[in-house]
Amino acid sequence: MSNNPPAHGVTTTEPELRLTDFRAQDLSAVHNFAADPLVCRYSTWGPNQLADTQKFLADALIEQPHRRLRAIMLGDVLIGSASEWATDRNAKAGELGYTLNREYWGNGYATAAVGHLLRLGFEDLGLERISATCDARNAASIPVLEKSGFKLEERRTEDPENNKGRVETLIFGLHRT
Repeated sequence: MSNNPPAHGVTTTEPELRLTDFRAQDLSAVHNFAADPLVCRYSTWGPNQLADTQKFLADALIEQPHRRLRAIMLGDVLIGSASEWATDRNAKAGELGYTLNREYWGNGYATAAVGHLLRLGFEDLGLERISATCDARNAASIPVLEKSGFKLEERRTEDPENNKGRVETLIFGLHRT
């Protein structure tokens, strides 16, 4: 998705990606990707049962001062979720995460969502450092983080019996410039 304005006199019909508040009526769209085993295979959650998604959405509807939990919207279509939260308010540190419906993979939407999350974290939450964790096998998410300016800081060996089969977690970090 290009951030360049259209050429003079040219109009574009490409829908804009944005982050919005979740709504109670988003349950079906959220459950569509949260219940997909392929979508959650590198996550520490899911695939969701309907009750799990209902609990997630109920929590997402509660605004909290130290976090932003948002729907990723492409035009009027909910295509994923994006979140950012303070992990250490004294150190002004936080973490972000994102999940996309697989129908929208490979189009730059995750990178665009991370860009929105970085602005939210640095400007809205006042963070100075943002981290992101990633399963080392997630070959699609690693370049999203790298293109967004994150640097690999740590490799953590996980106990696969306690973390949904995850063997190694990569920790990426980005400092406010």
